[in-house]
Amino acid sequence: MFITLQVTILLSLFFLLLGVRYIQKSNSPLGEKPFGVGKGIVALLGQSIGLITFLASSQASYEYGVIGLLGYCLAGLASFLFVYLLLKRNEGTFVHKEQMIGSFSWLYQMENVIIAILAGKMIIKLFYGLNFFIAACLLVIFYQFIILARNKKLYTGSLFIVILSLITTVLIPTLVYLKVSVPTVYSGVNFLATDMLIVDEPSSWLIVVVLFFRFSAHNFLNEHIWSIYSNIKQSKRALSFTLSSFIWLFLPLSIGTLSFVAKASAVWPALNDEVSINVIQQFGGQFGVALFVVTLIVMLFSSISGYIVHQAYGRADAAIKAGTVIVAAIIVILFPKLTILDVMFCFSFMWSAMIPIAFLEKKISVPSLFVWITVCVSAAAGISFMLRHGLMVGIIIDFLIALCVMLVYTLIRRQ
Repeated sequence: MFITLQVTILLSLFFLLLGVRYIQKSNSPLGEKPFGVGKGIVALLGQSIGLITFLASSQASYEYGVIGLLGYCLAGLASFLFVYLLLKRNEGTFVHKEQMIGSFSWLYQMENVIIAILAGKMIIKLFYGLNFFIAACLLVIFYQFIILARNKKLYTGSLFIVILSLITTVLIPTLVYLKVSVPTVYSGVNFLATDMLIVDEPSSWLIVVVLFFRFSAHNFLNEHIWSIYSNIKQSKRALSFTLSSFIWLFLPLSIGTLSFVAKASAVWPALNDEVSINVIQQFGGQFGVALFVVTLIVMLFSSISGYIVHQAYGRADAAIKAGTVIVAAIIVILFPKLTILDVMFCFSFMWSAMIPIAFLEKKISVPSLFVWITVCVSAAAGISFMLRHGLMVGIIIDFLIALCVMLVYTLIRRQ
């Protein structure tokens, strides 16, 4: 069974790559033609759907219940609209864009690499170990993803990811709920985990604000989002971002419900970000596992190949990228119980301080040194509050301090 599953996954990846190469021949690179609403939505979703959509959403609902699931979805929805307003506000100010993205690019990539390593560990578990043949096939497939990334035809890759993601989020919950009925899940949650159904806990809703900071920062720092925004027809931009946010909402909402199946069926993952994987292994059948593994591999290889191909640091590019991977691997080794949501929350101490800087930098250029001092001081204060009042409060205090500093700085510079 295990061998059959592995072969099925590899064959699926090969056939998907053949399909993408065929579609790629008839599509031009990003930037040659303006996008309408349809292409704009696909391009935006291709940049917004990733590993965390399928792993962190279920972890959030597993740890925080209904509040975690709705909070994750609402934060992502709001960040789409906020980033659109931020891009519209900064339209034409390319100097400020390059300064802001350049200042935080390394942290942005570091978080992505850590998440990719954590997801890679899960995929290896789903493969039931890697022998030489499987590893060689995966390397060949990965090399094909690098070739696709070098061609810079982002729309083709985005279309590939969007179609596969929508299929996965429709079929996998369906397969699971065919085996574990909805009444069984509801009664199981009521018996084993009534805390998951609590929605009148105001402090828990702070997760919406914290995840909003994280999603907004990543969308703003993603240079492809800037390119897509510029290439969407001006009259279609607002509609493209709005529709993209509501289509994206369906994905984490669908996958996140698997955590309720886990609690109702007493599925206890070793680490909380593995909850969706464990549920699919037990109730999704061989087809469900294969579909989920293929989706995760596509997300993982797309992310890593894009990181390898992207030129961000000039002559020192290769050395910095290698150093980033090494540091990320060391972090994962030193903290074996680190989860994807933990990584997102930890980096949110930086992102919550960055958001007010990005928003208020439109008309006043802020020196890089001042930016980093503000971020570090705000993060330190936020961590101090976290130790006494909790994670969510610490991150929000971090944001408020950075906001106050930037408002004062703006008023002084305008005088």
